[in-house]
Amino acid sequence: MRLILTLMCIITIGYCSYAQKTQQGELSNQTQAYSYAYITVEGKGFSKKLKVEVDLGDSPEQIKAGKEYSDILTNKRSYAAILNYMTENQFEFVESRDNNFSISGTGGTDGIIFIMRKKLH
Repeated sequence: MRLILTLMCIITIGYCSYAQKTQQGELSNQTQAYSYAYITVEGKGFSKKLKVEVDLGDSPEQIKAGKEYSDILTNKRSYAAILNYMTENQFEFVESRDNNFSISGTGGTDGIIFIMRKKLH
């Protein structure tokens, strides 16, 4: 019985110490700094073109860059074209959300929101 308990203790300690190890790649991801983009895409009334608003932050430089991106991306016809343009500018896709609405119990989608990020150097 003592032998079984001793073996179980050794196996448990070995397993726990192995479970606590982190890989080098995980540590480098934790120290990365990112700049995020909040991209709101809506359809224009009676048109196939899209209206795009890019929010990069509150600083004057971020507001200016966000307006430039918004001007370039507005009137695109494809959601993929918007994503492709942003990835060409070193942004990576994080998440998307629907911009939902509800009128008298009927719901629909008013647009889509893309959340993207860019590594800061």
